[in-house]
Amino acid sequence: MPCMGVSTKSGEPNDAKAAARPSERLCKLPVFRPVTVRLLSLLSSEDADAVAVTALLNSDPAFSAEILTLANSSLYARRSRIDTVHRAVVVLGMERTRALAVTVGLHGMVRGIQSKGAGLDCWRHSRATAIAAQWLAPFYRIHPEQAYTAGLMHDIGRLGMLSAFPEYPDLLSSAVGSNQDLLEREKCSFSTNHCEAGFFLTRIWGLPEEFSDTASQHHAPLTGEIGDRTDLVRLACLFAQSLGFKAASAIDCCPAESLVESIPQGAVPRSRFSLEGLADRLQSELERDSIMP
Repeated sequence: MPCMGVSTKSGEPNDAKAAARPSERLCKLPVFRPVTVRLLSLLSSEDADAVAVTALLNSDPAFSAEILTLANSSLYARRSRIDTVHRAVVVLGMERTRALAVTVGLHGMVRGIQSKGAGLDCWRHSRATAIAAQWLAPFYRIHPEQAYTAGLMHDIGRLGMLSAFPEYPDLLSSAVGSNQDLLEREKCSFSTNHCEAGFFLTRIWGLPEEFSDTASQHHAPLTGEIGDRTDLVRLACLFAQSLGFKAASAIDCCPAESLVESIPQGAVPRSRFSLEGLADRLQSELERDSIMP
């Protein structure tokens, strides 16, 4: 998809030019790690096999080294060390390999953000959303690793805005009100918001459509529809915020107890959801997070 720029057509209003500037700034961001984009495309195909995935990973030695580091981290707590990329793909499986690839790709974005505090807050919120999505996956009849990856990627637009707009961390630190209030304030200040930025970046980088949906729609109203991956991420994002993992620290959030009533009924009885269990897992995972950027 071609990158949008500012038109030079004579007589164009100033506000039209201003509206184009966010796209220009976002277009100047380094492409989401190219091997990650190719890998996500390959793993979206039913024909993907371990040999092809291994060959692609090995085409970028630095990337494959990071994959192996994560595969051997406490995140997966394996008894025996994984010492080759092919073994990592075979042992972990395609969906978990996909999650690792997204993690490595996002690491690169977070490391490049100048405002380290804001970048870390966004990373912790994304990780918390991913963990909550994995926890909620059975209630939506969605593969847990697919849910995790979608949750991890949902705020890529915010990471893009942190990279493109030096003033954006100040907005996050002073933001109050609801998620919708924050979106409106972003739009007023930067002529775009992090949901629009997420949609734009996933499209120009050629990421699978599923990531465009979650990046652009994760603050839309809940539907409670079983099988809806985007709705799963919406609810996981709200749980992450309510349990203390926010990208904007002063933003309002619902009590976690009230969110339980939004879990779909039918796939798995809602009574099997443990809010205390989710809270404990978030605390334990993120307090000893071995995959922090």
